[in-house]
Amino acid sequence: MILTAYALLVALPVALGWWLIGPARPWLDEASSAIAMMTTAALLLEFLLSGRFRVISAGIGMDRSLRWHQIFAQILTIAALLHPLFYLSPSGAAFERPDDPTGALVLGLDAASLISGALAWLLLGLLILTAIRRDDLPYRYETWRIGHGLGAALLAGLALHHAISAGRYSGAPALMAYWAFLLALALGSLVAVYLLRPWQLARRPWRIAGLERIGDRLWSLTLEPDGHAGLSYRAGQFAWLRLDCSAFSAREHPFSIASAPTDGKALRFLIKEVGDFTRQIGGLPLGARAYVDGPHGALCLEGRREPGIFMIAGGAGLAPMLSLLREAAARGETRPITLVYGNRHQGQIMAAAELAALTGRLRLDLHHVLQEPPPGWTDFAGMMTPALIQAEATQATREGWVFLLCGPGPMIRAAHQGLAALGVPRRRILEERFSVF
Repeated sequence: MILTAYALLVALPVALGWWLIGPARPWLDEASSAIAMMTTAALLLEFLLSGRFRVISAGIGMDRSLRWHQIFAQILTIAALLHPLFYLSPSGAAFERPDDPTGALVLGLDAASLISGALAWLLLGLLILTAIRRDDLPYRYETWRIGHGLGAALLAGLALHHAISAGRYSGAPALMAYWAFLLALALGSLVAVYLLRPWQLARRPWRIAGLERIGDRLWSLTLEPDGHAGLSYRAGQFAWLRLDCSAFSAREHPFSIASAPTDGKALRFLIKEVGDFTRQIGGLPLGARAYVDGPHGALCLEGRREPGIFMIAGGAGLAPMLSLLREAAARGETRPITLVYGNRHQGQIMAAAELAALTGRLRLDLHHVLQEPPPGWTDFAGMMTPALIQAEATQATREGWVFLLCGPGPMIRAAHQGLAALGVPRRRILEERFSVF
């Protein structure tokens, strides 16, 4: 549904242009103009895909909407690079003819539109390159995020100037109205993300009520609502957190909620030290203000009627699974559940005692996978491989279970390969990824 709406909105300016303006030019010129208009429309719609709007991500998962944002952006770059190469008609006022009032024989490219087009093309490439190599950049994620948003806004302005001043179709009143509509959506999404949403969060603060080391580079963080009723969420969802900073700060990070809705108002998060921010998590002061942007994500079991539940988690990817297991135990879930949980070594297993206790409250079959197992280890040893997943999930596949995945990219890829080899249909796989690249 979302992809269909996206495709229609991208194709609409082409349809309007061809319907309202004629006659047609050589087919390569028409193809190049179509690519340019579709690229401009897609660029403006990118703001919505990256804005964490639940109306978009609720049914597909936040990681998938962001992945679409990245894939479409890369396609945009290729299209923008190719589009000027197809034109056959001459360009400039020197080639204009009195017998060509519709501009079908000459491109409307002047110095200003040439400059804005070239700058837009270069800026698009820079934004894509820095997004792909974000982890290699010599500055913090927050700095990159602000620069990416401002750069995208500048790119939209340059692209629209180029399209309207140089395009044969884009200057028509109907197209101008459509560009104004898309530009309003794009800029409105920036206002919503950077101003309105933080303002809403500032009115519903939280406080850090608990911070406990629970293993090797592992922490349990507890937040309690400060003067409000808390957060309404579903088991398996996640939130972006701003901890010990302003609601308007760019220092925010996503973490899965490990508590269950039936646990009460407090939110619990399981956090592993893996980056600049998480390595400093132990220094957060108790009682400090926090802000919770959520809930997000679609790793949820509401409405799922499959006869069994198969969970595959790696590291901190246990957090949403633990939320789901807690909720299942509270609600008296009777379906069989399998959890295959991978870590590097035993000291990184999160909530080991609680998982063991849940095997007595649920029909839970728990399997640990350790890359570096201790002496006498009797569970799985080594990596989470497609073969391991295939072997463990064969019976669940035959019985039509639902599969839930959360963890680092290599583990997710291995799980998908194993499930694909078994023929598990995509509709029975739910997932959240740590990274969408």
